[in-house]
Amino acid sequence: MQELIKEYQATLKLIRESKSPTKKEDQVIISGMISDLEYAIEWMKKGRRPGLKRGIERRAAYQLEQPIDPVIMQSYKANSGTSFSGVSEGEIQKIDEALSNLTKREREVFLLVRGEGYSRTEAARLLGVKKGTINNIMTRCDQKIRIIKSTSLFLAPPAN
Repeated sequence: MQELIKEYQATLKLIRESKSPTKKEDQVIISGMISDLEYAIEWMKKGRRPGLKRGIERRAAYQLEQPIDPVIMQSYKANSGTSFSGVSEGEIQKIDEALSNLTKREREVFLLVRGEGYSRTEAARLLGVKKGTINNIMTRCDQKIRIIKSTSLFLAPPAN
């Protein structure tokens, strides 16, 4: 990538040096070329689209969500916490501990969205609240689960 950036910079330098055409149309074309090269160089250097305050990797909801395997979560919900061949006793205990700090309402919303696979809009309709309320509750749930996962020895990821 560094070689490509150097090639673009060399081309940009050559084009800037030749920016003395007499025709107005040529000046517009060369200015456009310079602008495009500067844009491409900045994109390659930063690794993301120029002009944005932060990259897309910092904007998505996945940053705040605390992932639980959807299949396990749905199996947990479908069997109301009872053990069967799809979910081990250890997984049930981990889910119970992760959900232990949630209020009754938060747990209900979390299990609807993550356990039963309802969209946030559908969950809002079922519970008779606005979608924003569901979004706020899910944000709180994710924060609480993130805290319990970071403080619990039982839920901590294995050390490498």
